[in-house]
Amino acid sequence: QTLSISSRSSGINAEYGVKIEMSPLEIGYQIISKVERVKASLEYVWLGIILSFIMSVLPFVFRAHNSVQAGFSLMAVRASIVQLCDEKLELQLIHLIGFILSMSLSCCFFTLFVVAERTYVQRYMYAKYFNALTTMRRAKQYGLPHFRLRSIQNIKAWLSLRSVLRRVGPQRSVGIIITSTFLIMLTILTVVCVQFFSKGGDSMNMYFTWLAIAWSMCLSIYLLRLFTLGNDINERFDSHSLLITEQINLFFFIQQSPQKKEQLMQAYQVLQLSSKLLKEIDSRETSVFFLSPLVSQFLRVFLLSAFSGLASEILGFKLKLWKMIK
Repeated sequence: QTLSISSRSSGINAEYGVKIEMSPLEIGYQIISKVERVKASLEYVWLGIILSFIMSVLPFVFRAHNSVQAGFSLMAVRASIVQLCDEKLELQLIHLIGFILSMSLSCCFFTLFVVAERTYVQRYMYAKYFNALTTMRRAKQYGLPHFRLRSIQNIKAWLSLRSVLRRVGPQRSVGIIITSTFLIMLTILTVVCVQFFSKGGDSMNMYFTWLAIAWSMCLSIYLLRLFTLGNDINERFDSHSLLITEQINLFFFIQQSPQKKEQLMQAYQVLQLSSKLLKEIDSRETSVFFLSPLVSQFLRVFLLSAFSGLASEILGFKLKLWKMIK
C-alpha cells in the first residue's frame, strides 16, 4: 500500500533508544511484514473438517434415532451402520456418494469462514501493532519504532498510517460472507421457531429440524469468533482516549518548554480536530459486519424484536437484542 504523504516523521527506535526518521510508508511496511511473518493457526481449519464430518454423518444418526423405539444410544447407531452394510450394493453406493458430496460441500463452505477468520486475525495484528506505536513499552516489546503526537508532521503520519492499516486486505468480500451467514442463520432459526410452535415436539422427528439446528450451531461458532475479533479490532483502533491523553501531555510539555508554545498549540488544535473527525468516521465503520440500512432496519424491527420477545417470555425479564446492532 502507498501512503498519501511522503514526509518523514521523527521517532525513537524503542529497542535501541536511538532517534530516527521514518516515513509512514516505512512504518507501515514494517508492520505489514511483521504480520505476514506470523504463522497462521490451523485450529479453525481442523474445526471446519470436524464439523463437515459431523454434518455428513448426521443423516445416519437421524436414521438410527428413528429406527429404535426405546431411545437414542450408541448401540442404535451401531445397529444402523450394520443394517446399512447389509443393504444392496446400489444403495450403499448412493449413501457413499451422498456422504462424499456432503463432506466436500461442507468443507468448501467452511473454507470461506477460515479465510474470513484469517483476514480478521491479520486485521487484529495490524491494530495491535498500530496501537503500540505511541507507547514506548509496547513498541519495545514488538520491535517497532516509537513516536509521540507532538508535531503536526507526526499527527499527519499517524492518521495516514491508521487509515491505510484499517483497509489492508480484503474488505467487501469478507463483509459479504459474514453478513450473508448472519442472515442465513437468522432465517434458519426463524423457520425452526415457527415449526416448533406449530408442531410442538413432533418437529424433532423431522430431518429438516435436525439439519437446521446443526447448521445453526456450526455457523454460530464461527460467527462468535468473527464478532469477537471484530470487537477487538475496533477497540484497538479506537484512538479517542489516546488523542485525549496526547492533548493532556501537550499541556504538560508546554509548561516545560514555553519557547515551543506556538508550535505545540498548533499540534493541540490538530489533535482536537482529529478526535472529532475520527469519532465521526468510527461511528459509521465500527459495525462488525456490513449491513445496508434497509436490512439493518428489517433486522432491528422484525427479527431481533421477535427473538427479544421470545427470550423475555422464557427468561422472565426484558431482553433487548436489537441494541446489539448499532
